[in-house]
Amino acid sequence: MKRDTLDKILNRLEHLSGDDLRRIFMRMASEKGLLQDVFDALRDGLILFDSDGHARFANKSACAMFNCPLKELLSMPFERLVGGTCSWQDLSGSGVAITRDLQVNYPESRHYNFLMSPVADGSEYLLLIRDDTESVVQGEADAEAEQFNLITYMAGAVAHEIGNPLNSLGLNLQLMQRKLAKTDASVQHKLAPLLESALAETHRLDTLLRQFLQSMRPGNMQRESVQLNGVIAHVLQVLEPEIAPRGIEVQQALSKDLPELNADGGQLFQAFYNLIRNAFQSIPGEEFGGIYIQTDYNDTDVRVIIGDNGTGISHEVMGNMYEPFRTTKRKGNGLGLLIVRHIIKEHGGTLSLASRVGTGTTVTITLPRADRVVRLLPS
Repeated sequence: MKRDTLDKILNRLEHLSGDDLRRIFMRMASEKGLLQDVFDALRDGLILFDSDGHARFANKSACAMFNCPLKELLSMPFERLVGGTCSWQDLSGSGVAITRDLQVNYPESRHYNFLMSPVADGSEYLLLIRDDTESVVQGEADAEAEQFNLITYMAGAVAHEIGNPLNSLGLNLQLMQRKLAKTDASVQHKLAPLLESALAETHRLDTLLRQFLQSMRPGNMQRESVQLNGVIAHVLQVLEPEIAPRGIEVQQALSKDLPELNADGGQLFQAFYNLIRNAFQSIPGEEFGGIYIQTDYNDTDVRVIIGDNGTGISHEVMGNMYEPFRTTKRKGNGLGLLIVRHIIKEHGGTLSLASRVGTGTTVTITLPRADRVVRLLPS
């Protein structure tokens, strides 16, 4: 109802009959109920503050965002409702509109945009709270995908530039080996081992280059029935020559009846190869202990836990673990964990890390089962 209409009613209040007053108040209540329904239907939170900075109206979305009933929300102080972004003393009567972004980590991670706007004569303020979590998460996912594509493109370009001279070097070494075969035996005895060693190193570099390209460009998944315990056993077999000389103990608690996955076995091998290798490389010496690997499952997922009692990861580094070229190793390239997360996400799984400096790191991976079991509520 408009303010001039209210002024007319107030001026004629003494002359109105009881029936007239009843009709007017019924109309006001109806309009208020309609507005309340409209505000409650909004996805954005709305909180109206009076001239003293007290909340006197809030819609259902605002109550849901603060996870409390309306009565409790209206009793909260102004600074708490605006996330500490400003004080009422600074805002009251200024006529200034303020917008702020706020991230909330409890009870779950959410991203909000707060807009404080003056209303009426500027003595009251309306707080509009917009939940930007979905757009922020999507933006981060798009940025990560773009970053990963750029890295794979750069890796391919660099590998190509290295591969060409490496092939040329290998061909020239083979020509030298053929010419050496036509020389004196004494000369062959001196130079043949050197050439063989050089050829072996070029083959090794070529293999490393192809493995690097394969790791950076996993390609389209070739899904098949995969037994995860078998993949882990294969990884440990390949890494045995590196783990055994250091005397690092590998404890395994693998579920014997682990369900199969509909996954790309090669990509999962690559992911667990990186994680297990990171685990034993983080252990300074055999006196520190070893690695723990566990597999189990529930109705929907298969879970893998890879733990170590190595040096651990600091809070500062944990916040940037998935940035490319970010590594704690002296000879690492900082791409392994980024690739692992990409593979796990492509399989519809999740990857989480927990670490403490001086204690070790635990990595937990969940992957969807090929035969998800649906539990129905009893009727």
